[in-house]
Amino acid sequence: MPRYEFFCEDCQKPFEVILTLAEYEKGDIACPDCGARHVHQDATAFFAVTSKKS
Repeated sequence: MPRYEFFCEDCQKPFEVILTLAEYEKGDIACPDCGARHVHQDATAFFAVTSKKS
């Protein structure tokens, strides 16, 4: 499952959550520290693992 990084505007803390695509699309994300829903998603880096042989 994908991991998403968010930032809470109320307590000013970053946090990560692991969500299914359906949960992410629902958009009901709350800060685990203060419970606020005033959060935005941070830009994150990702990597892909492929099975292509050279």
